[in-house]
Amino acid sequence: MQSAAPICRALASLLLAGLLLTTTPATATPADDALLAAHDSWALRDVAGVQRGIKNMGSDPLIDYPEYWLLDLRLAQPGPPPSADVKGFLTRYPNSPLLEPLRITWLKALARAQDWDTFAAQVTQNALEDTEVACDHFQNRLLKQDSSVARDVRVLWFSNKILPDSCVTVFHQLASNGSLSNDDVWAALRQALSDANLNLAHVIMGFLPSAQAPGELDLSTAYNRPLRFLESWKITDASPATHELALFALAQYAAHSPELAIAQLNRLAPRLNAHEISYAWLQIAYQGALALNPKAIIWFRNVTDPLTNDVMRTWRIRAALRAQNWDELLNGISQLSGTEARQPVWRYWKARALSALNKADEAQALLAELAQEPGFYGLLALEDLDGQFQAPIAPPAAQADEMMAVAPRFERAFRLHQLGLATDAQFEWKAADRPLNSREHLAAATWAAQVLWIDRSIYSIERAGDQQDYALRYPLPYRDEIHNWATQNQLDEAWVYGLTRQESHFFPEARSRSGALGLMQLMPATARWIARRISLKGFQPAAATRIDVNLQLGSAYLRYLLNVTGNPVLATAAYNAGPHRVRGWMLEAPLEAALFIETIPITETRNYVKHVLYNSTVYNQRLGLPVVSLKQRLGALSGAKPARDKDIDPVVQP
Repeated sequence: MQSAAPICRALASLLLAGLLLTTTPATATPADDALLAAHDSWALRDVAGVQRGIKNMGSDPLIDYPEYWLLDLRLAQPGPPPSADVKGFLTRYPNSPLLEPLRITWLKALARAQDWDTFAAQVTQNALEDTEVACDHFQNRLLKQDSSVARDVRVLWFSNKILPDSCVTVFHQLASNGSLSNDDVWAALRQALSDANLNLAHVIMGFLPSAQAPGELDLSTAYNRPLRFLESWKITDASPATHELALFALAQYAAHSPELAIAQLNRLAPRLNAHEISYAWLQIAYQGALALNPKAIIWFRNVTDPLTNDVMRTWRIRAALRAQNWDELLNGISQLSGTEARQPVWRYWKARALSALNKADEAQALLAELAQEPGFYGLLALEDLDGQFQAPIAPPAAQADEMMAVAPRFERAFRLHQLGLATDAQFEWKAADRPLNSREHLAAATWAAQVLWIDRSIYSIERAGDQQDYALRYPLPYRDEIHNWATQNQLDEAWVYGLTRQESHFFPEARSRSGALGLMQLMPATARWIARRISLKGFQPAAATRIDVNLQLGSAYLRYLLNVTGNPVLATAAYNAGPHRVRGWMLEAPLEAALFIETIPITETRNYVKHVLYNSTVYNQRLGLPVVSLKQRLGALSGAKPARDKDIDPVVQP
């Protein structure tokens, strides 16, 4: 059978020559059909089906995929792992991007089989980035009496996340030899409870003696009915478990009403020590800051113990920012870790605080440094210095010979892309792109743009270092469709482009983990609702992935949100988080939009809004539209609450 590689090279050559600019796949070959059938069989856990696919593919360049799928299924079966066959794969395909994923799956199977000699011989540094493999490695070290393992495991113990069973096994071994103390267990339990992570709390409770562990009913009551728990706390019960649950219940109650939680804290204070009272105030202040309560800054002052992590520190800063208390903001920034303090957000607000406190020279120096950096806060700093956005001067364009030099690296990815195996295609692209230098990233991005694989073009150009080309980083695909629907809905076209880029990187088949679909990432319920609202006849959910339909529905929904909120900043936040949440974030007074954005309680939405508005400013220039600065886009928020709409409120975008 003829290899598909020369066909792909010939296709790439035609594309690069500008003679064939289409993503329509060529007629599928028998090998293509066999690969797709094997993929479907793998999804169904059908070993025989994958084996048929391997037989029918012969020596095709993508034969490592069905062979990997077969081994993946076999490694999941009970019994000794097929180590000889795995070693054969590693030998036959030393350059396959599937090599490390297979090794990780194999290592997990070796650990289950207690084959520690083979495990130790095959483990790699890359594989240890997988938490389960890392804990298997710790277990092997413990078996070999490695005393240094306790130090490494403690980092995981306090990571505050659910860990695989292999880690729990290691924790029990450390607890049995005294390397994990009761104090460590209580500290981790408090951390889990402070995040309302009950699943993790249940795991941690298993490390306490049964007489000390909180009861399941008490934990449930503290979580679901915190006031009942607090009011039923018997004055004679001074156990550590009850104290921890009382602090947890106070935090849960504070999420409902900080003021009422304070009343309970004042009532219970005689039973608590100074550190517990400080911790309770921290939880109340944190919940108040998340709720944008203006009193949060006052409540943070009641915290007498030092803040131990940047999450709490940054929310104390945001409470000061919302109150525009510049002295406390500067004090909060001074207590951040070095890495966090260097983030553009805190350098910008530090400059604003210094300026407000009449320290103009220091503020100007900070802004001047930050203005050299791309991004939301870099552009705000530039505009504070009366500058205006200008895309960086593009490097010399990638030439045909440069593209031809990198194109063969992406043949496999491109073929998987044409066959509709999107996840595998993106995985292949990442693996092929990873070792490139800046100039090669530019060439790869240019090649991907020529074959109209826009999201991979963006992926590569974002990694191109000093070879940035904003025409590639902020492309203009679907120009007619976006212009049409933006115009029909009386929307800023640059804004629609900026939002669509953030949602999907212009990948029409994009599907999020929550089920959002297409270019503008519409939830199926939202798509149905807006289709009814605009009287789109015969709409079926499957149509939401079609480019024109997705842009029509997404633009109509954005128009609706703009009508409801009255402001593009609020509408952008509502597109991500839903208008009902945005309504709760507004104060009954005018507010600077940049300040509003930085105090959005949801991290994903906060970052999303900043990215979309920066993108929109760039697209304003890319589209050749009249200049609109980022500050003009932000403006000031009136303080009026967005209008209610009982029909749309239950529908939340991802």
